[in-house]
Amino acid sequence: MTDTVKTDKAVIEWITSAKSKQTATEYNNRWTIWLQYCKAKGMLLSGTEQLEDMKKRRQSDDNTQKYFYDNEVPNFFRWLKTEFKGTKTKKPLSENSALAVTTAVRSFFAYHRYALDIKKDALPSSEKATQTYVDHQFDIYQLRAMFQQGDLKERTILACGKELWLRAGDFVGLSRDLIELAIKREQELAENEHRDTDTVEFELMTEKEKEPCSCHLSKETIELLKDYLKTYPSTNGHLFQFTEEALTDLLRRLADKSKITVNGRIRWHCMRKFGITLMHGKVTEPVMKYMVGKHISMDLRTYIQNSRETFKAFKLIEPLISLTKSNGNGSGQMAKQLEELKKATFKQMILLKLIEKLTPKQEMQKAIEEIANELGLKEEKVKAIHYDTGKEVVPDLETQIGVLAEAFEKKDLERILKENGNNNHNE
Repeated sequence: MTDTVKTDKAVIEWITSAKSKQTATEYNNRWTIWLQYCKAKGMLLSGTEQLEDMKKRRQSDDNTQKYFYDNEVPNFFRWLKTEFKGTKTKKPLSENSALAVTTAVRSFFAYHRYALDIKKDALPSSEKATQTYVDHQFDIYQLRAMFQQGDLKERTILACGKELWLRAGDFVGLSRDLIELAIKREQELAENEHRDTDTVEFELMTEKEKEPCSCHLSKETIELLKDYLKTYPSTNGHLFQFTEEALTDLLRRLADKSKITVNGRIRWHCMRKFGITLMHGKVTEPVMKYMVGKHISMDLRTYIQNSRETFKAFKLIEPLISLTKSNGNGSGQMAKQLEELKKATFKQMILLKLIEKLTPKQEMQKAIEEIANELGLKEEKVKAIHYDTGKEVVPDLETQIGVLAEAFEKKDLERILKENGNNNHNE
C-alpha cells in the first residue's frame, strides 16, 4: 500500500475486504489514481474525509452539493481518457481500463453504503466499452514450438500450465508439497493395483473465488516434474519461484523465440483460455467449471467426484494437449472423433431449442428466424437459412440446424470465456 493509503482507515477496510490479493492490489492502485485526480482538482485527499464530506452533502437540498461525488466520477472517467498518463505507457487509459478504475472508486463508496447515483449514459456500461485488447489464442502446435525453446524449468511450467488452467495467482501459489504428495499417492496406488502410473489428480481451493478446483497432470508432465524437483531445491514451499508477471514474461519470451504468429495480447490467462476453448463442446459445462475452479452446486460436485467425471474428461482431451505427442494413442483419429462429437452435441442443443418453439410445421420458419436473431446471425446468413415458400421443395433442416449450431457454439464459447475473466483488461 502507498503511504497515503496506509493511514486511511476507510480505504484499508475496503481493500482488505477484497476476495483475493490480486483484487486488493487493483483496488490500491486504482485508488491511488483517484487521489491523483483529487489532488489535481483540489478535492479532499483521504477516503475517510471524503466519506465524512459525503455524509454532510447528502443532507443538502442543493443537488449540486448533494450529488457532488456522483457527478465527479464521470469527470474522473473523462480525465483518465484524456489527461492521465499511465506509468508504463505514458498515455491516457483506454475506455475499458478507465472504466475499471472508475468502477473501483464506485466500489469504495458502495462498500461504505454510499452508492453513487450516476446519470444514465454518463458512463458506458461494461458491455458497451470498447475492447482494446484481445488475448492471443494458443493452439497445441504453437505450444509445442514454444516447448522446444525452453529449458527444464520453462518446459515444466508450460506443461503444467496447459493442463491445470489456473489463474496466475493460483499457479504461482502451487505448493511443492502438494504436488510431491499427489505424485507419490499415484505411484503407491499403481503399485498396489499392479498397473502403470497414470494421470495424477488433486484438488485445490482457488484464491479469487474460494471454490475447489479439480486438477490433473498427465504422465508426460509428471516426468518433467520429477526431473524439475530433483534439479531445483525447495526454498519457500512454492512449486515455482515465479511471480505472476514473470509467468507472462516467460510465455512472451518463448513465443518470441519460437517465432509463432501472435494474433493478440499474450498473458498467463491465455493458458486458461486454451483449456476452456479446448474443452468447450467436448466436456459438459458443470465438469468444465469444476476443472477451472468455478462455482457449481455441492450436490453436482459430489456426483462429479463420485463418478470421476473430471478424470474422464481429462483423459478424453489428454491426447490433444501433448507437448511431445507421447500422451495416448491415435491422437489424429481421436481429434477427428471429438470434433464430430462436438458438432453433434451442438446440433442436439439447437434441436432442443427448436422443439421448444415449434408447434405446427408451418411455424418452423418463424422459429428458425427467432433463434437466428437470438444468436446474432448476420442478415445474409439469416436469409440463407430461410424457407423458400415460393417453391415446393422440402427444406434441408439438417443444413439449417448446422448453421444455427455453428453460431450457437461461437456465442456459447464467448459467454464461457467472459465468465472466466477473458475481458479483464488492464493497462
